[in-house]
Amino acid sequence: LFCRVDVIHLEPDTNNELKQSVEISKNQQGNLSETIIIYKLYRLPLIGKLFSLIKYIRLFQQQLRNYIAVCGKPDIVHVHVPIKAGILAWWLKSRYGLPYVVTEHWAIYNNTAVDAYPKRNFLFKYVTRKIIENASAFLPVSKNLGEAVQQMVAAVDFTVIPNVADTNFFNNDSSKATHETDFTFVHVSTLKYQKNPEGILRAFLKISHLYPKARLIVVGEHPEPLIAYAASIGINENNILFTGLKSYETVAAILQQCHAMVMFSRYENLPCVIIEALCCGLPVISTDVGGIPEMINDSNGILISNEDEDALNNAMQQLYTNFNNYNKTAIADNAENIYSYQTIGKRVTGIYDGIISKPAEKQ
Repeated sequence: LFCRVDVIHLEPDTNNELKQSVEISKNQQGNLSETIIIYKLYRLPLIGKLFSLIKYIRLFQQQLRNYIAVCGKPDIVHVHVPIKAGILAWWLKSRYGLPYVVTEHWAIYNNTAVDAYPKRNFLFKYVTRKIIENASAFLPVSKNLGEAVQQMVAAVDFTVIPNVADTNFFNNDSSKATHETDFTFVHVSTLKYQKNPEGILRAFLKISHLYPKARLIVVGEHPEPLIAYAASIGINENNILFTGLKSYETVAAILQQCHAMVMFSRYENLPCVIIEALCCGLPVISTDVGGIPEMINDSNGILISNEDEDALNNAMQQLYTNFNNYNKTAIADNAENIYSYQTIGKRVTGIYDGIISKPAEKQ
């Protein structure tokens, strides 16, 4: 919305479906261009990961050189998640003197996550620290995350820039909002261990006994094991719907037809789906982990402890019976003022301008 953005993204072919070594696709829409490179992994024992990392770096360097040859040097580089793309930003700063900023979204800076930062090897920790220390600005998506990085990685200053929602889709459009006649909870996630969907199903089973018309919509990829689990614990199929993976626009339409969102994550950072639900005017029940308490308060939802299924059940009952106390318009308006593309775009561009205006030796 406020400047030209050229995205370059590399992704390994983890499913081993590529017929050639590298596949490149390009997209252009207004000020945004995307170059997406899919590449084959080396599937060698022991040294395969190392070779694949080297291939990633070389391919990325080649793409960056090509970009600079055609478009010239960019004003600034923006890294999303330090490892691995940050390695290339660090290289660009060393090679071309380009300043870079780092946005961190990752929920690994705790002791709970399976892939938690404290469990990582020395090289991962060293490179992460160097990338963050050499950035002109560090932009975690929550205060909780910024403080965790300060404690675990590097004592750098940070500016919180939260995640965003596209309010062209995620909004409280009265013509679309809450079409479900029966009270409907919704859960949107990857449906993996981190999200604890089984806990939500167990809590909802009790809710469905208390309120036979209550419904739960579960949105996420590969729901088959959860479908079997829901049946095994006795949830009536009329009370629950598993949609499978849905497009961005379809998720927005689903949220607008529901009454409240439920999240029961074991650990988190700043989930986009909560922001999207708030922009649709939905109150949110969620665990008080990561940066979530920075989003949820008494006016827009209920916070509970993770793994506490009794608390989840009580919160769902409370929201069901007191739903009319929540002001959907106020929830949506407040969320749009904080998380819209316009708001976040202006904030990020302001940071860019501040860095670019500095003399090179001070960046």
